[in-house]
Amino acid sequence: MNTKEKSNLEPINKFRKLTPPLWSIENPYLSILSDRFFSETSIVDWRQLPERVARLFVESEYKYTSKLESEFLAQSIYDLVHEGAFIPNSPVMMNSEMENEVNLFACHVLAPPADADDLSVASSIHDGCGGIGYDFSKMNDPVSATTMVENHTASLNSTRKRKAHSAVTLHINHPKVKEFINIGRDLLITHTNVELDDDFFTNIENKDANSSELWKTICDSIEAIGKPAIAFASNKNMRSANGEPLILNVCGESLLRENESSIIGTLNLTRFVQEGTFDYANFEVAARLAVRCLDNFHDHQNHASELVAARCKESRKIGVGVMGYADALLMMGIRYGSNEAIAFTNSFMKALQQSTLSESEILASERGSCALMLLPLGSTPRRNASLMAIPANGTLSLIGNVTGGMEPIFSFLTKKIIEGEVVYQLQPTLHKLLINNGCDLEKVISELNDGVPAHNIKVINADLRKILVTANELTPTEHIMTQATFQQYVDGGISKTINLHSSATSNDIGEAILLAKEKGCVGISLYRNGSLDSQPMQMTTKT
Repeated sequence: MNTKEKSNLEPINKFRKLTPPLWSIENPYLSILSDRFFSETSIVDWRQLPERVARLFVESEYKYTSKLESEFLAQSIYDLVHEGAFIPNSPVMMNSEMENEVNLFACHVLAPPADADDLSVASSIHDGCGGIGYDFSKMNDPVSATTMVENHTASLNSTRKRKAHSAVTLHINHPKVKEFINIGRDLLITHTNVELDDDFFTNIENKDANSSELWKTICDSIEAIGKPAIAFASNKNMRSANGEPLILNVCGESLLRENESSIIGTLNLTRFVQEGTFDYANFEVAARLAVRCLDNFHDHQNHASELVAARCKESRKIGVGVMGYADALLMMGIRYGSNEAIAFTNSFMKALQQSTLSESEILASERGSCALMLLPLGSTPRRNASLMAIPANGTLSLIGNVTGGMEPIFSFLTKKIIEGEVVYQLQPTLHKLLINNGCDLEKVISELNDGVPAHNIKVINADLRKILVTANELTPTEHIMTQATFQQYVDGGISKTINLHSSATSNDIGEAILLAKEKGCVGISLYRNGSLDSQPMQMTTKT
C-alpha cells in the first residue's frame, strides 16, 4: 500500500461523534456480529462504521465537487449512518476497514460457470461477502451445475466472514425442471427459482396435463420445504428497457444483466417517525444523499472481472431501499396490511421514487449518465440505470434492531439463531411502546411465552392491541397486496417472504402465486411456518 492509500485510511476524526451510535446501545446482536466488521474484536468502536462510509464517500466526492462541499456532504452521510437512518449494504461495512478498493457490492449476477476461471470469479465475489444469481435455463444439465455451485461454495465457506449464498433460476420449459425442483431439499446455501411465463399459466387454465403436473410439483414442494421461489417472466421482462434478459440476484431485490453487479443501501424508516408522524422532508433529503453515496461507491468497487467492470460502468446500478417498515407502522399506530398502511406505503414510496430519480438526473447532468439504452425510451438521462430496491436486510436489520425490509413482525417474542448463537428478544419497538404506556412488561412476556397472541393480552392498551399483528396472522392477500404496492415503485423485485400458517395447503400456495402474478409482482417466495426445522427466526415459548 502506498503513502496516499495509507492517508486515505486514517480516521476522519472531524466527523466523529462523542457518543456511540444509538443502534449500538443495548443491541443484543452486535457482540455476535462484531467479528464480521472488526479485525480486532477486543477493540470495537461502532463509530468506525460511519467513519468508513464517510471516508469512502468523501474520497470520491473530491473528484466532483469542492473540498468544502465534499466534506459538508460527508458529514451529512456520517450523521445518517451514525443515527442508523441510512446504512449501505453490509459488504461496505465488512470490507472497508483496511482498504478502499474492495468489494462493496452485495448483489451480483454471473453467466453460468463454464470452467475453473469462472468459479474463481465467483469465489472472489463470495470472499467479498457478495451473493450471486445465475440463470441456468440455457444449460443442458442445470441440475449438475447447481450442485457444483453448491458444493464449490460450501467448500470455501469456512474461511469467509459470513456464509456465501447463490441463487439459480430455471425456466419452466426446461426438460429438467422437475429434477431441479426436487433437488431443492438437498441444497443448504443455494436458492432455487423457477420462472413461469404467460404460456404456462394459459396451459394451466386450459388444464394441459404436463403443465398441471408441473404446477402441482411446484406447489407441493413449496408446501413441504418453502422452495422454489417463483419469478414471473412477463412482470420481470417489462423492466428491461432494451430487451436484454434480467436475472434475479440471490434474494431477488436486484434485476441484473449477466455479469453485472449492484450496490444497495437502506433507509431505516423508524428514524423518520417523530411522535407518530412521518418526517417527509428529512426522508427526502436522506434519499438524495443515499443516491449520491451509493453512486460514489461505484468508483471504489473492485470488480470481480474486467467484463463485470465494463458492464457496471455502463449501468451504475444502485438500489435505495427501506427497512423497519413494520416498526414504523407500529410507531404511527397503523396495522400492517390495512388500507391505512397501503396508503402510507404509496405515499412514502412515491416520495422515495421521486427523490432518487431527481438526484440521479442531477448527477447525470454533472457527471455523465448511464448508457441510455438501459433507460426507458424518452427518459431524461440519469446517472443510474436502477435506483430502488427492497432488500431483506438480514445483517443491517440486526444492526438497526428493526424488521428487515418491508417484512412484517414475525413474532413479538422471538428466538433468532445468529452465527450459531441463540438470542431471545421481545420485539424492540413494541418494548419501547409498552414502556411508554407504563405497561407490565413481565406480564406481557409471560403471556407471550404461554402462546397468547399479543392482541389478546389485556394489560396492553386497547388501541395498541388493535394493530398488533404478526406475519403468520396476516392473510396471504394482505402479504401480497403489501408487496404489490411496493413493487409499483422499484426497478427490480422485492425480497420478501409470504409467511403462511402451518396449516396452509398446496392449493393455498397456488392461489397465492396466481394473485401475486395478477397484482404485478416480479416474483414471490412463500414459506409455510415450521416446514423447516432450521428456520433462523422462530416464534418461541421460552422456558
